[in-house]
Amino acid sequence: MNLEEVRNYWAKVLGIRGPQWMIIVALQELDHGEGAPVMAVATMLHVNPTFVMTQSRLLERKGFVRRTAVSDDSRTVSLSLTDKAYRHLAKLAYPWSRPER
Repeated sequence: MNLEEVRNYWAKVLGIRGPQWMIIVALQELDHGEGAPVMAVATMLHVNPTFVMTQSRLLERKGFVRRTAVSDDSRTVSLSLTDKAYRHLAKLAYPWSRPER
């Protein structure tokens, strides 16, 4: 099994696509409590910022990503993971743990 197959498997578990999974992984790395700029995510993944914006909207609808305008200019957006995303990442990292009630 190669890394792309692993990525696609984990994405499928969450009900998203492989590139969306990569955005989640990038945010986990880049967000240090203040969110991460779309441009930073795009640079890390070597993709166009427009692609990150489009996919982040889809991830926001699924409850995995929070999009926040950085200033009055709505073109500047910061992305961060939601608690739901962190819970799912924890389940993938520690599948044997019991869910909290």
